[in-house]
Amino acid sequence: IFAFILSRTPFGQHTYAIGGNIDAARRAGIPVDRHLIKVYMISSFFAALGGVMYTLRFVTGRADAGAARMLDSIAAVVIGGASLYGGTGNMIGSLLGTLIIGVLETGMVNLGLPTHNKYVYVGVILILAVLIDQFFPEFVEKGGI
Repeated sequence: IFAFILSRTPFGQHTYAIGGNIDAARRAGIPVDRHLIKVYMISSFFAALGGVMYTLRFVTGRADAGAARMLDSIAAVVIGGASLYGGTGNMIGSLLGTLIIGVLETGMVNLGLPTHNKYVYVGVILILAVLIDQFFPEFVEKGGI
């Protein structure tokens, strides 16, 4: 649903335009402040929903509960083809990036490798993805890493 919204609606086009160049989006007549408020409201709704689901599952709430997954989230999006400079990327690429991170973690467990090394491997993959984004932008524009 969100992939369709981001790729085929004015809301999604405005989101990508603002992410790519906020000044150009403003000059194009997009109500940037109003749009950003909508985007932040949607984001906060899903963050709250995730917090409620976490609390229901573990019957406790912790302020640092998702800190361990932050690197995984950023890496999955960048591996999926989103630029750290904004304006590019899509949900399908992000899902594929998430799949790669999940396969890496599951593979390490199945091979009996220490799971604390996962952050090193994810970091190396993230650095490679950023280098590809920096030095081969045409590759990222064609569909991601």
